[in-house]
Amino acid sequence: MPLKIRVKPEGKIFAGGAILKNVGNRPADLLILSDSPVLREDYMMNIDRKDDSDASNVYFLLQVIYLFKGKGQPLDHLVVETIKNFRKLYPHLTGEIDQIIAHLEAGEPFKALRLGHKLLAEKEKVAPPEIKVPDTLAPSATS
Repeated sequence: MPLKIRVKPEGKIFAGGAILKNVGNRPADLLILSDSPVLREDYMMNIDRKDDSDASNVYFLLQVIYLFKGKGQPLDHLVVETIKNFRKLYPHLTGEIDQIIAHLEAGEPFKALRLGHKLLAEKEKVAPPEIKVPDTLAPSATS
């Protein structure tokens, strides 16, 4: 099914392995006729931002699965295991993470990516877990 997408002036999209930019000063309407992955600029994450947080690392993996048509590829299992480990660090996000995994396993990588995008937007929910140092390891005041 064709996808109609509007690209704002100077906006970019990723479509079928290419990054397209609207160089005009008005919005441009594009019709994508093939079954290629398409991402708007606000959904694209460069590799240099993938380590900004745990959520951005997961999002980057979801983006790779979506762009390279995961479903059954060797990387899919590794991504799902990584996301399960993320769930262990952030148990309060179990519902959202379980939905992401369900979408990946159902072959719906864009739906998983969209949920990952919401996690990125909710930075306060994905703050690094607090690590408690046992008193025996803490530096003493007399040292």
